Amino acid sequence: MTFSLSFLVAASISVFAQTLPDGPGKETFVMVCSMCHSPNAVIGKQGTRQWWQSKVTEMLQEETDIPDKDVDTIVAYLANNFPIVKVNVNKASAYELEIGLEFTSKESAAIVHFREANGNYKTLDDLKKVPGLDAVKVESKKDRMEF
Repeated sequence: MTFSLSFLVAASISVFAQTLPDGPGKETFVMVCSMCHSPNAVIGKQGTRQWWQSKVTEMLQEETDIPDKDVDTIVAYLANNFPIVKVNVNKASAYELEIGLEFTSKESAAIVHFREANGNYKTLDDLKKVPGLDAVKVESKKDRMEF
């Protein structure tokens, strides 16, 4: 039974390792996180070290047997490989806004249309003037934008 479990863990690490970026902590991340879900779930996500710390703590709240050093290793791996990538709202296409900032295609098109009609955005407040764009949603993404 132990051999089968070890084999399954090793096989899952091998499969997940093919799509995740290489780097220190990858093996620990895959081993720990694959206990509950696919480690590939982080692909496409972005966060600061503090945000990743919060997420990892939340995910592992019931897993009390994970050593603090492993938690730190996982957080470091995620923060280094899935950082916040800022999107320049004055240069990005509608598709880039949709993917990078998680706006809907309609919202992204409205941002581009407003920019083309009125010129570049200078501040977050300029962006909040786009008709049909939720100011609270814009505010929540401010750390991922640049002008």
